[in-house]
Amino acid sequence: MECKGQVTPEVSSDLKSKLGLEFDCCEDVFNFYNMYAAKAGFGIRCSTTRTCTFTGEVTRKEYVCCKQGYALTSTISRRRRQRGCTRTGCKVKLAILKVNEKNKYTVVGFNEVHNHDMTTVDKVHLLRSHRNLTESTKAYSSHMSKVNILVHKHVSLLEVQVGGLKNVGFVRRDVYNYARDVHGEVIGHDAKLLKEHFLAEQGKNESFYFNMEVDSEGRMGNVFWANTRSRRAYGFFWGCGGI
Repeated sequence: MECKGQVTPEVSSDLKSKLGLEFDCCEDVFNFYNMYAAKAGFGIRCSTTRTCTFTGEVTRKEYVCCKQGYALTSTISRRRRQRGCTRTGCKVKLAILKVNEKNKYTVVGFNEVHNHDMTTVDKVHLLRSHRNLTESTKAYSSHMSKVNILVHKHVSLLEVQVGGLKNVGFVRRDVYNYARDVHGEVIGHDAKLLKEHFLAEQGKNESFYFNMEVDSEGRMGNVFWANTRSRRAYGFFWGCGGI
């Protein structure tokens, strides 16, 4: 929630940005600013991005505090459980500009004064920009799924291994999202293999027929196929008048 007055986090000057600081790419900017934010006690997100019309290259980008702006209210949202105030109109931001002469991104704006209290050390890892599923965690979750262990148990086992949720580095929803994405990739891969198999069968015999329905999002729906033998049996059945 919004606090009275202004808050400037006490962070080592080595971690603070400053006007004129240069970076090679936007990823370096995000990592640097996010590290500062973790020490300060807030999360960050990308606010605005401008790109070159001809090349598509990023020419200007702004990163803001996760509490920047105000949340929209509606009748539907008021019916949901109260989650507290997540936006306070915070003005903290870091702005960068591409300098073509140096081929560098230069800091052209930096505001470090918040209008809300900082997140405590024991909870800052729960903020979205600081949550991270490591490759080892992803591999662990994949192995658990292969032996039919439910996703919520993945997290419970990890909590025990690392000594509590505060040491995990992510929340349960992150694991569910990862499992969903992997499942989608597997389905997409299986659909591709199935189509390749059908095309191979069709190459062997022109009488082989198949049809695959795809929805608006490119996901496979209904699938129908018939080989020579089944088509002949179908023709014989109806040729005899059916049952």
